[in-house]
Amino acid sequence: MSRAPLGEDAARRLLNRIAYGPRPQDVPAVAQMTAADWIEAQLALPTGGSEVDAHLATLTIPIRYASGPGEQIVDEDRPLVTLGWTQEKRWALAQNRLAVAYQERERPYRELAAATMARKVVAPDQLRERLVEFWHDHFSVAWQAGPGVLVSLPDHDARIRQHAFGNFGALLEAMASSPAMLAYLNNSSSRAGAPNENYARELFELHTLGAAAYHPDARTWHDVPGAEAGEPVGYFDGDVWEAARALTGWTIAMGQRVDAARTLPETGAFTYVERWHDGYQKRVLGKELTPFAPALADGRAVLGFAATHPATARHVCGKLARFLLGDPAPPAAVARAEAAFLRHRASPDQIAQLLRALLDGPEVTDPAVFRVRRPLDIVAASARALAIPLVPRPPLTDGMTRAGQNLFAWFPPDGQPIDAAYYLGGGALMARWSLLLGLARNDWGTGTSPFYAEMAGRPVAEAAGRVATLALGSSAGPAVADRLMRAWAVDRRPDRLRNPQEAALLAGMTLLAPGFQQT
Repeated sequence: MSRAPLGEDAARRLLNRIAYGPRPQDVPAVAQMTAADWIEAQLALPTGGSEVDAHLATLTIPIRYASGPGEQIVDEDRPLVTLGWTQEKRWALAQNRLAVAYQERERPYRELAAATMARKVVAPDQLRERLVEFWHDHFSVAWQAGPGVLVSLPDHDARIRQHAFGNFGALLEAMASSPAMLAYLNNSSSRAGAPNENYARELFELHTLGAAAYHPDARTWHDVPGAEAGEPVGYFDGDVWEAARALTGWTIAMGQRVDAARTLPETGAFTYVERWHDGYQKRVLGKELTPFAPALADGRAVLGFAATHPATARHVCGKLARFLLGDPAPPAAVARAEAAFLRHRASPDQIAQLLRALLDGPEVTDPAVFRVRRPLDIVAASARALAIPLVPRPPLTDGMTRAGQNLFAWFPPDGQPIDAAYYLGGGALMARWSLLLGLARNDWGTGTSPFYAEMAGRPVAEAAGRVATLALGSSAGPAVADRLMRAWAVDRRPDRLRNPQEAALLAGMTLLAPGFQQT
């Protein structure tokens, strides 16, 4: 990576790719830095901080329902309090024996979605926020899968945030023991004699080795190349079955009867029940597990084999390169990250190390490398470009859903798509335009830009140049400003902005520019 200062254009591209776009004050500062220096500064930042906490403390979500026939309607705006509850307290919302309205049960999910959108805009640790989004896709769970998943989402998010830059194996175990994941992929009901394969299959196919490493024609472990030497190049169905057996007994404490003398508490926490574990011999990824090993040892061994496998490095790094840099993933960047993943597989900062390698090349600011922004990305980038203090409201969330992204709600376990085609179909594209115009004009009370008052009364040419530069930079801004002026003149509007509302409309039109739709 070059040790020369980035300059304005490269700084903007870097911030568009591995942050959620620049705020007005960011580009001049980052332009004086090298890419490596900016990345190191980001890796050193703590999670969140006082600025984020202060903003989240101002947010509310609306709650409206009738608690029963003929009873008074609850219609309130409430702060994001369930995010600070314990898992046990949130789990109580999921219990059917409690007379709790569904709108109360879904508060943890709705609060997390609102906090997530706000964090992408205001958090100083932008690279961490990017990684948190990536890991949520990689270890995807959907709130619609049931109350146990819905109320456990804040715990799932906290686990991801804790390990976002850490060791992949530690992150993998945190996800395997996440109550949201245990409920979503049914491992909480997996028992000796009747193991559930759902989680074990996704562990190999999605979370670690990847579908490209699957050998469907293998009938025994001997049929997988390299297995005889203890280094199989991939996995087969037998590995899935044996891994499911290894993970029996990993469950959620939700009041189940274990035996005549023991009942689990109703805490919604991860727990291990030895009585439900299959302790007999197993072979996974060409390695034999010791029979009747200590508690959790079988499952941890399997997670360890998968987390450090070369195919996992290839799968995870390729996917991360597509997410951060561009689609398709730049091969040289993937190769650097893959080597770092394996070299640092035992390091507590393994993920940070692979990020350094992934981003240590020209791809991070190469104008020929890009990807289309997903709805969350473009909402955050719009708010940051226009200095909008984003207040997530339900209409904004609904608009994002119509544009193709409903947070924590992608039902298949493969996570929200990166592919541009999913977001650029006719319906999704129209919804995207409506979303950005509504955000810019503050149609839903989500916040207004301080620049609108400044631009009111100015010539349209001057205001167009200003807003285009905010969104796209000084290099691309003039051409966009020229197109804005021509579009403005089509409706025979005055050549001066009469009020802040017209400035907001001009800003919304700017956000629709093709160059703003990609990084």
